[in-house]
Amino acid sequence: MAYKKQPPKVPHFDEQGRVAYEHIFALIGDKAWKAWGFGNEKGNGLEWGLLRDKLGLGNDYKPIILDAEKLANAVNYQILKEDVHAVTFCRFGEVSQAQETALLLAIAKHSKAEKVFFADNLGENKQDLSAYVLRLREDEEARNTAEIMIETEEQGNAPRKTPYVEYRENGKIKGLHYITPKVDRDTGEIIQEKETWICDNLALVGEGKTASGEYYYLFQWQNRDENTPRTVAIAREDFGTDSGWKVLKAQGLKMTQGSGLTQKLTEHFHFNGNHSTQWTITNVTGWLNGAYLLPNGEIIGTPKKPIYFTDKSGSSLGYITSGTLADWQREIAQNVKGNVSMMLGVAVALAAPMLSLLGRESFGVHLFAESSKGKSTTLNIANSIYGNPDKIKLSWSTTATGVKNEAAARNDGFITLDEIGQAKDGKNLENIAYDLFNETDKIRGEKEGGNRQIKRWKVTALSTGEKDLETQLRLQGAKVHAGQLVRLLNVPLEEARNLHHFPNNKAHADHLNEKVQECFGVIGREWIAFLANNADSIKTTYKAIRQKWLDLSSNMSGQVQRVAGDRFAVLETALYLAKDLTQWTEEESAQAILKNFLNWKEEFGENSREETSIIDSVVNWLLVNESCFIEYPHDPNARTPQKIAGVRVLSDNVKESKFTEHYFVIPSVFYEAMSIYPKNMLKSVLFNAGILKRPQTEETGYEFMFKVPKKMMGKQFRAFKIMPFSDEPETEEENG
Repeated sequence: MAYKKQPPKVPHFDEQGRVAYEHIFALIGDKAWKAWGFGNEKGNGLEWGLLRDKLGLGNDYKPIILDAEKLANAVNYQILKEDVHAVTFCRFGEVSQAQETALLLAIAKHSKAEKVFFADNLGENKQDLSAYVLRLREDEEARNTAEIMIETEEQGNAPRKTPYVEYRENGKIKGLHYITPKVDRDTGEIIQEKETWICDNLALVGEGKTASGEYYYLFQWQNRDENTPRTVAIAREDFGTDSGWKVLKAQGLKMTQGSGLTQKLTEHFHFNGNHSTQWTITNVTGWLNGAYLLPNGEIIGTPKKPIYFTDKSGSSLGYITSGTLADWQREIAQNVKGNVSMMLGVAVALAAPMLSLLGRESFGVHLFAESSKGKSTTLNIANSIYGNPDKIKLSWSTTATGVKNEAAARNDGFITLDEIGQAKDGKNLENIAYDLFNETDKIRGEKEGGNRQIKRWKVTALSTGEKDLETQLRLQGAKVHAGQLVRLLNVPLEEARNLHHFPNNKAHADHLNEKVQECFGVIGREWIAFLANNADSIKTTYKAIRQKWLDLSSNMSGQVQRVAGDRFAVLETALYLAKDLTQWTEEESAQAILKNFLNWKEEFGENSREETSIIDSVVNWLLVNESCFIEYPHDPNARTPQKIAGVRVLSDNVKESKFTEHYFVIPSVFYEAMSIYPKNMLKSVLFNAGILKRPQTEETGYEFMFKVPKKMMGKQFRAFKIMPFSDEPETEEENG
């Protein structure tokens, strides 16, 4: 019987699984054996010892070792056992791109590992290549490309006799050069090389893709006046064109003007560089790949896959830090404690990155009070959570489009709008108040066909003004939508009462406004990092706090319950979870949010806004249009109305002791006057409020309608019986 010969095993192959570690570690590179140790130091090399201790591995742990020779022929070796789930390859010395690619190709072909990482000699600066390995397993074209890259670099190790691109230093001229070898025809030896400079030392560090399927190349280089390398994404369709090169040059890359040379550079990068690392290309901030992207492109947390951000907010320069967390706690948080409106502002800011994690909708708080009561100070404190207050604040003096663009640029973030009275006009005010919380922009078409990518966002907002939102809308002749008042909550601002050691409100406010210019941005980053690491506990905490708020509002309208459970519960959860950052106790935070809820409810009422609006509209309409009703009993001196809306019954001469003035309103007139409300909602709200009466028996198609006696208006007709000034229910048939 013939047996199939197994490929040779890499050193320490059989050690896998002997010690109970879920994750396998390997040393790779031309200095891997040196790191492990030779002779008496075997297994106790200095570099291996540092790595072993850093990773918390036992002294008996033996890593897989692949030196340069085994890396080059990785596909011919047994590297991982079948049951290995995760592996990290730690580099020691030189590891070429071809060697890395060969290793990944071998892992894809001959193992079942799902998690594959490359790291430095301390196990840090990890690159997650898991997605690339999966692509090599599933995509034949990807495997073919990898094999070509390996072959190309292997050939490149021999003296090159055809032109190629390579990094060279020629005196003061450093960067990528186009190398043209001159070969002796007789001997085949290279006798001369012509070096032509193309650009700075540009490197391809990965490929990327947007959510809509557009492909990018990621390039990196070091500008001389900067401390960290520049990373720039170029759309694949623009790479090699003038527009693509302009993007790189605008970011500081020095490059030749020769089109022939740039064409050679294009061809070079299509087949060289790091094509294995896959990036996510996005123009959306907020939560992505397990990390959080600030509007300035800063990433908080470790993304599962590298992220490149293509857009920046108009105020992105304000997302910086100053001072320390301890500074903010001492100078700001301790002086805000006990002042419920200021604490509410902090809660709204902290709630912003929680919304997506909790599956909640966008909302905001509008704090209103007369001038010099602390509105701007409260806004500055809230803005200091994430950056420089002066540079990230916005005003109502803008357009609806501008605010929506800024909201999209601050997705999963916080936005402030100062002084509602500065709104450009009623239309802009109405649109901003309504559109900001819709979380999506309008669908817009492209000239060449199709639609533009729709902008989406999720935010919390803090607004201020001397008037409440509803009053301001009416003053500027704008419509008031009930939905606006449960998404941007009108909360009266309470002037600071706990002044701590300050003699008066002005001194207290002056201190806070001074210190927010010195202490900002740090707490927000600490907060987001906490959220990234505690997703499960956040949901559990919110669930418990939300139930408390639903119990509190159980006897109130559905709208009030929704605001309690979906808005104020989120705000309390934010302060509860951030207690170690603010240093406010759970009780202090809970009482502050409860006080603001009671203040909001006093303004809003316990009924839904639609109910209140309908009742007010009907009562006001009756008062304004009394002259359109025929009075009964008839006044012989009264003039008949030109436009008749129904009958106003002042007395029935029979049940005087139980009688209440009421109206019989012609249905067509009533529906026309109340046309902004759905008919069924209109009747249901008025009936539940005791204003619209219902006969004991109804005819099909004439629900809620009474037969009005002929004596009242000269003919019999059907009408709604409306009793606006009584809370007493009535179900008896009207007999005239």
